[in-house]
Amino acid sequence: MNLRLRLVLTTLAAGGPALIALWMAGDSLREAREDDVFSAMMLAHFSPAELDACDASPPEAGIGIPLPALKRGVFHVFGDAGELVVFTYDRAGKSSQPDAPALPPEVLDEVRSASGPAGQSFDAMIAGRRHLLVGLPRESGACALALTAMPRVGTSRPPGRPPHELLVPLALALVAGLVAIWPVVRRIRSMTLAVRRWTAGARLGLPRDVGGDELGELSRALTDSTETIDRQHTALVAREKALLEFIENTTHDLATPLTVLQGSLSALTSDHSPETVRRAMKEAQYIGALLGNLAVSAKFEAAPVETSIDLGEVVSRVVDRHRALGKWLGIQVERSIPDEPVVVMGDPTFTERALSNLVENATHHNQSGGHVAVVLETEVAEFVLRVLDDGPGLTQAECERALRWDEQRDAARSRASAGGLGLSIVARVARIQGWRFALSAGESGGLVAELRGSRLSARD
Repeated sequence: MNLRLRLVLTTLAAGGPALIALWMAGDSLREAREDDVFSAMMLAHFSPAELDACDASPPEAGIGIPLPALKRGVFHVFGDAGELVVFTYDRAGKSSQPDAPALPPEVLDEVRSASGPAGQSFDAMIAGRRHLLVGLPRESGACALALTAMPRVGTSRPPGRPPHELLVPLALALVAGLVAIWPVVRRIRSMTLAVRRWTAGARLGLPRDVGGDELGELSRALTDSTETIDRQHTALVAREKALLEFIENTTHDLATPLTVLQGSLSALTSDHSPETVRRAMKEAQYIGALLGNLAVSAKFEAAPVETSIDLGEVVSRVVDRHRALGKWLGIQVERSIPDEPVVVMGDPTFTERALSNLVENATHHNQSGGHVAVVLETEVAEFVLRVLDDGPGLTQAECERALRWDEQRDAARSRASAGGLGLSIVARVARIQGWRFALSAGESGGLVAELRGSRLSARD
């Protein structure tokens, strides 16, 4: 069952009983008005002179009281009837008229117990027809009570059943319900069609409903949620594109060191040259760094873990890890850290990976007999972490180009290109954690990589 039919049936279910109740109330009021009118007509007919004549010579047939010729108001219910036929009774319920119907005992009991003024009326159901019994202004005599039938000429409706006149109000209520329901159904239908088009791949063109009702709130919620979904879809497409480019670039970078490593390992089978071992160690270090960067890059999409980190401990771990490798390559790796802890806020994994990239980059591109130094210092409320080496170094233009990884994906492997991925990760970690990252040429050659940011005070 669709919403439109459900709402129509609801309208009928709510309006039908209301119309019937209104009709019943109107019918009751109409009967009361008819009783008052016909009671007044009978009282007016039975004047004191007419009552004296009635007592002196009780009528032997029903008394006819003419109805008005112009049938308006209550008189229209009698159709073509021209008069009321009235029968008279004494207080005991006896009539001098042979055709007079017998009064029900319960009505007589009600008359006896009543102590109201003349003109008081009583309902009496006789032979399935409603009659009106009126008390006349006589306590005794043959004309103390007057009875007349209350027929509805021309109407075959059983008592208590709603007349056919109710069909018109019911039809009007149905039409009014349909007219009132149509705007609601149209608003729901427009939202349904828009969502179906959006599901099929089109953009959701749902107009913003400014209505203050529940449908307006639903429309605005749908619009807001679709805008959020659109933003998330755009971000997902961009992320997928960046991931594909990242995999393509990383695959390109892994191909060369793997080739060199395979050649070096092949040479080791016939020639145990220290230079061959050194070259194989450098390529293995490079591949390990790339894999570590891949792991960290995958974690960038998740929220970083913000916690306090002692940079001195991070420097010590990274330098100790690379010192043994540097010894195989003929490069001395040293550190310098303050005696007191240098505590900062950041993600431990991101921080250690960024520093490892800087040390690996300095070691990988240095020469045998070279040096790499990791220096941690404090300046007021900031820390300064520098990685220095005495390798071939870079010009200022090469330093700027090395930080733009997207421009390096097709470049030849050099210090400015092969280190692009690692340096771009360092730059991203610095941006996420609110640090500053810079590259510059050393005063006596080599390269200086610097990380700078806020540190926590002792009371923090």
